[in-house]
Amino acid sequence: MGEGPLTGSVGIIANPESGRDIRRLVARASVFDNMEKVSMVQRFLSVFDAAGLDRVLVMPDGFGIGERALELLPERPSLSVEFLDMRPTGTWRDSLRAAREMRREGVDVIVVIGGDGTNRVVAKGCGDVPLMPLSTGTNNVFPYMVEATTAALAVSALALGVVSRREGTLRSKRVLVRAGDAEDLALVDAALTLHQFVGCRAVWDPGRVAAVAASRAVPWSIGLSSIPGVVRPVGPEEDLWILARLGEGGRPVAAPVAPGLVRRVPLSEVMVLPLGEGAVLGEGPCVVALDGEREVEVPPGVPVEVTADRRGPLVVDLRETLRLASERGFFSEFGEHL
Repeated sequence: MGEGPLTGSVGIIANPESGRDIRRLVARASVFDNMEKVSMVQRFLSVFDAAGLDRVLVMPDGFGIGERALELLPERPSLSVEFLDMRPTGTWRDSLRAAREMRREGVDVIVVIGGDGTNRVVAKGCGDVPLMPLSTGTNNVFPYMVEATTAALAVSALALGVVSRREGTLRSKRVLVRAGDAEDLALVDAALTLHQFVGCRAVWDPGRVAAVAASRAVPWSIGLSSIPGVVRPVGPEEDLWILARLGEGGRPVAAPVAPGLVRRVPLSEVMVLPLGEGAVLGEGPCVVALDGEREVEVPPGVPVEVTADRRGPLVVDLRETLRLASERGFFSEFGEHL
């Protein structure tokens, strides 16, 4: 995997916009307050300091999540907390640039506080730096829903070399989309929608969805990937992907497409394919949504081609990392330097 020397450093990307889109109005999704993200970053910094990490790089943002977290800590940490030299734009470009900068700086792990959409953007810039994704968005299939303290312990064990990258990470899948000259990717699902323009970006109405391609699809996840998942689950560990077409006359199934929103949708076709095999999702005019957000406008007559592979980002295997760390005395020695 090209594992290099450890630096004892970690990056933190906290998206101030995650968990705040239109699905709070049309469904029953929670509003994830930015002060809770501040609290999460505080917990990460406290654990990293106690573990003996050397350096944390933080993405700056318009709300000041990282700055507030540092200011509200009871004591200034002994580790170095640095903010990337970048002016926030309040767009997805901030997360992409931060991931690239952190990779160049040689961090051992990047903590991502956001939903599927945030992690998708970070995946484009992180290279082979492992991610610790924590859920704060609406679509939360890719990130973990765990306490920040536990996640910070696993990150520390990796950054300190107690557990190697080979032992403590998993390679994720991704969905690749091509429509004419446009190419893009999703970590979880790509959906062909009947919208004509990007608009508010978020997709919540399955009546406007014609097809879904997913790298993973399980009935216990929220979002469009749950539509094929309630019929034929495909797990993240399987070297498979799934494509579902929706339309009149199809088999009606109920799927949790958004928090508190379970809709019956007509499934006309479900195909499970091996990684690397391609298919046509449909053709324009349409808009392709990637991980729940409208991204690619497709002109009339242009086919939308999809496939999937296992070349997505490395992800920290939280349970395995902490299991190995426990066996190797990590918790017995934790905090000895304080």
